[in-house]
Amino acid sequence: MATISTGLVTARKQDRMPGKDSLKYKMLNLKAVNDEGYIEDTLLEDFWAKERLKSGYLTQAGDIVVRLTTPFTAVLIDKEHTGFIIPSHFVVIRTDSRQILPEYLNWFLNEDRVRQELHQNLSSTMIGTVKPKVYACLEIDLITLEEQKKIAELYKLSKKELRLLEQMRVQKELYYKEAICRIQEKMRKKEQGN
Repeated sequence: MATISTGLVTARKQDRMPGKDSLKYKMLNLKAVNDEGYIEDTLLEDFWAKERLKSGYLTQAGDIVVRLTTPFTAVLIDKEHTGFIIPSHFVVIRTDSRQILPEYLNWFLNEDRVRQELHQNLSSTMIGTVKPKVYACLEIDLITLEEQKKIAELYKLSKKELRLLEQMRVQKELYYKEAICRIQEKMRKKEQGN
């Protein structure tokens, strides 16, 4: 159904003294993978490599990249987020879309019950990590591809709507803070004028 592999141990490929022969990549990091399951582009890091990296360590459209630490967020890679380095604190899952859609598996991995199961398999309670093989042992309810597509589309729509609502909440909060500041400023000017 899928192949599961860990990301790159970056210390082995990093060029600590970048020069003209160095190759620059963008790299995923824990901060850039939002808990809600999307990538924060502004938080991606630059990485200078000594040599060209194997494609297996770079994001590809349809990949599912999952944090190995809590909260075990899974992110579905789209066309805009390809070619990024997947470091070793992530696992990458590539599905056989004839059996399971990556969008459906992404939904499944972000389900609360799956995250709870991952918590039960922590290999280190100090930092809350799981071993990559835990993902290979998860039991997935396989349904028809058509049913998978319906769930995936609804999940994508809900994520998009919730993200928009969060952006609107942030904007409203800024609006009201500015409005209060303007009122306070007018009041100060009045007091100074009296």
